[in-house]
Amino acid sequence: MRKILLLSIITTVLVACDEDKFLDITNQNELVAENFYTNITNFNNALNGVYSATKSLDLFGQAFYIQTLLALPHTSDYWNAQCRNEVTSGDGNMYIAWRGWYRVVSRANDLLENAPIYLENESPNEAQKAELAQIVGQAHFFRAFAYFHLVRLWGEAGYAEDSTRLAVPLHLKVPTTRDEMMKPRATVGQVYRQIVADFEIAESLLPTSWNDDNIARATSYAAKGFLGKVHLYMQDYATAKTYFEEVIGSSAFALGSFEEYDQMFQGKLEFGPETIFELNYGIDMQQNIWENGLGSGIALTLAPPGRGWSNCTPHGVNIFRFGDDPRLKICTYAPEDSAANVDGIMEPVGKSEFNYTGHSFRKYVPEDYSVYSTNRNSGINFIIMRLSDVYLMYAEVLNHTGNDVLASEYMNKVRRRAYSLDPETPEPTVDYTGLGGVQLQDSIREERFRELFAEGHRWYDITRWKIVEEEVTKYNDFRVTQGEIIYQDRDYYYPIPLQEVDNNTNMTPSTGYE
Repeated sequence: MRKILLLSIITTVLVACDEDKFLDITNQNELVAENFYTNITNFNNALNGVYSATKSLDLFGQAFYIQTLLALPHTSDYWNAQCRNEVTSGDGNMYIAWRGWYRVVSRANDLLENAPIYLENESPNEAQKAELAQIVGQAHFFRAFAYFHLVRLWGEAGYAEDSTRLAVPLHLKVPTTRDEMMKPRATVGQVYRQIVADFEIAESLLPTSWNDDNIARATSYAAKGFLGKVHLYMQDYATAKTYFEEVIGSSAFALGSFEEYDQMFQGKLEFGPETIFELNYGIDMQQNIWENGLGSGIALTLAPPGRGWSNCTPHGVNIFRFGDDPRLKICTYAPEDSAANVDGIMEPVGKSEFNYTGHSFRKYVPEDYSVYSTNRNSGINFIIMRLSDVYLMYAEVLNHTGNDVLASEYMNKVRRRAYSLDPETPEPTVDYTGLGGVQLQDSIREERFRELFAEGHRWYDITRWKIVEEEVTKYNDFRVTQGEIIYQDRDYYYPIPLQEVDNNTNMTPSTGYE
């Protein structure tokens, strides 16, 4: 009897309803922009997604750093095509970088598109507006950061060299139609101008610092540092100089001791006085790196024998290139150096079979634990920009603008710290003196190699200096796993991925990779 009554009620309701309205059902549980971007909490959740994409396994969590940033300039001796400078348009590691950076762009675009809609529809109070402005600033920062990597990897020329050459598609909103997805490649100049515009907005909206609960967020100083760096790449030295001086003159950052320099890359000095921007990681015993855990997968690949895979090692040429510089001990483990094994016992790491001298990487590889004991991940933060990098870029700008005395001083500040000396006090036994012009230029370049080794800057440096052939051909010596390097002019840039060319009728293949 109850079933018959229920059926009667349902039938009455259906008859009483307008058919069109009844069928026009909105799923209130479906997560779409219209019901997601209705409060500041969800904007922060979306922003966390932008940070997460940058920290992901595809990018700085492991793959991009290992397969591209270490391999292309031969920081590492490794088995992939990047280490032979033989990348093709079908290369999987190259596509991972493309996919990773466009994921960052897409997530930033989604947030940026919905911010003005929220302001119009939700009538936020002043505090909410202020918080949203900072969220928007961070989204602009990361979109610029992503395109800065994309244009330097896929752009077929530097900005000052020929800004009309092709780079990458410039997506500034989330595509809603197939036509919007089929964007052609923008020029190098167009991409660089967008990068500058985004970093400028970030600079204007972000605070100079955050409280401890938000310390991992980008700041206006990080935006200024990148504006200086971008203008350096554009060879606009006057503008670059202004931004670097704002960062240096702020007194917000300082070179730490040599011990603190080491601690930055061992996870023992997070967000210290020298770092301008870093990505935070934490040991995750619940989820590993393949399950979107909170940890970094870098050490798993780079760690010495028995402490990780140990199949990506510093190239033998680099070991000899350091000579007796103390920073070699920060950057690499020699076979006789000690580190914790899987049981936590400190013992010599031994000789890596994949390295000419037996060395292993040490930056971003913990000394006091093995990642085999921490669910295959480490909690060491990845440093994106620090003061010594800015000092050396500033020295480079000063050298270009004719102030060789001050350029030498900023280079020497970095050198003094490397020898456990006061960076501010001249030391004749360490300082490079009497240098100028090309000789000083070359010294600054080599100082960048030593100071920033294995931090992901080297490929971008040698491409903008137009010395790729000169540099990469050095690495046919003292190699173990990489194979022979045969230089071609197209090696200056990655090819557009084959699947992008196949799927996008407006996509022009990279020159030399047709």
